[in-house]
Amino acid sequence: MMNSGYFSRVEALIPSRLNEIETIVDTLLECIHNKGTIWIIGNGGSASTADHFEVDLSYVRLTLKEITVKVRSLCANAALLTAIGNDIGYEKIYSHQLMRNAGPGDVCFAVSASGNSPNLIEAFKVCTEKSVKKIALLGFDGGELIDLADESVLVQSEIGLFGPVEDIHLSICHFIASVLKDRLFETAK
Repeated sequence: MMNSGYFSRVEALIPSRLNEIETIVDTLLECIHNKGTIWIIGNGGSASTADHFEVDLSYVRLTLKEITVKVRSLCANAALLTAIGNDIGYEKIYSHQLMRNAGPGDVCFAVSASGNSPNLIEAFKVCTEKSVKKIALLGFDGGELIDLADESVLVQSEIGLFGPVEDIHLSICHFIASVLKDRLFETAK
């Protein structure tokens, strides 16, 4: 017989309050309406969530031709990431891209279970300098990013519980994309 403990841990992490998520949706809508860009960053499993979230947000653009959603996962270009990591330093793989491309009115959306990755912290520091809003989807205790973020959702859990936290992060991204799509349809009518 299989142990269902994993799924019980995931279920226990489902957010019961949606206030923080609603605020994030409002911020992303403002960015979209103002023709800003949503930059998404993460490491490991969170990088795959970042790439997945880009796909979900980009799909909104395909179904609503009158609305342009500019979104880019900075995790997606392995050649660029390894060039920056090799030549400048791994902690600069996102901050370097943001320094060159992001600006006021944009949003940087970080996904991180620990909230302590040096490359994400460096990215948020550049965002502060460039007046880019910082959103963090975090786990465990939020790490350093919780204090650097303008807005955040914390999936609070015991440290080291990566799988369940990452599962909930992806579900939150799916939820945000779904709500954004509905809200964009309402404003396009």
